Amino acid sequence: MATIKVYKRNATFVDLSNLVEELSNIGLTKILKKYYNKPIEHEAKSIVAGPSFIQFLNKLFRIQIAAGDILQFESGNHDKYFMFSLSGTWDEIIELQ
Repeated sequence: MATIKVYKRNATFVDLSNLVEELSNIGLTKILKKYYNKPIEHEAKSIVAGPSFIQFLNKLFRIQIAAGDILQFESGNHDKYFMFSLSGTWDEIIELQ
């Protein structure tokens, strides 16, 4: 079964554009430790990734998803990360080696 994880930002203030730049420079793992709380997770078999998805997540996790929050889809050996943007879209985080 797959897992959906939501990483909410902690109280440390950082502008979203600076957060994206820092993520690019130091990597996802360090950013998650520095600026995010431990993830909230839920198991899922399937998702509908459309306009209603953010409302589904808010209801499922009983939280308000905000710009800069990170979503992780974990299924088997595959992980995908996305950051919620100011425009209301999910931007994929691509980990480079």
